[in-house]
Amino acid sequence: MDEIVVWSETKSGGKVVERFEPDATQVDLSDRRIFSTDLGPVSELKALEVLTISGNELPTLDLSPLAECTSLLEVSLGSNKLERIDLGPLATCKDLMYLDLSFNDLARIDLEPLGACPNLQTLHLYENRLASIDLSPLKNCKRLSNLSLKLNDLSEVDINPLFSCSRLKQLSFDSDADLKASKKMDTDKMPPALNVLRGMIEWQ
Repeated sequence: MDEIVVWSETKSGGKVVERFEPDATQVDLSDRRIFSTDLGPVSELKALEVLTISGNELPTLDLSPLAECTSLLEVSLGSNKLERIDLGPLATCKDLMYLDLSFNDLARIDLEPLGACPNLQTLHLYENRLASIDLSPLKNCKRLSNLSLKLNDLSEVDINPLFSCSRLKQLSFDSDADLKASKKMDTDKMPPALNVLRGMIEWQ
């Protein structure tokens, strides 16, 4: 089969062309000053496990082609300028373990698609502009162990859904963010990360 060609462009109009073998398991487009890219051809990489597009200048990115990449384990989109992102296509990536969206300009994000990713272990959302976030979908991510929310604009966070994440060991957030949880939650079986913060939780 012919090589899979991914075309991208810098903000100044420069072309960035990367070629991959059809059986490639990794696509690395990091640190290329990419402003726009067409991931369409990536849908042909059925064995793709790792996608890295960090360290660029992307204001938005269409992830639709990733719906065909059901073997994906890691997606790194950190250190861009993403103002919006639709995670919908990732709902078909049942084995997804790692998602990095840190160091972007996201003011809002819908985590609903991640509820279909039961193997998700790490989710990085730090250094964005999130003023609110609904963590409800993460209750289905039983293997989640690391969730970073630090350096956002969150004034409060409803952490009830995280009580379902028994393996959660690392949880970061800004010190001025109020953590809220229901008094009905089972405090005898709190995930390690929440147990450490027990005294900081506002029980309602």
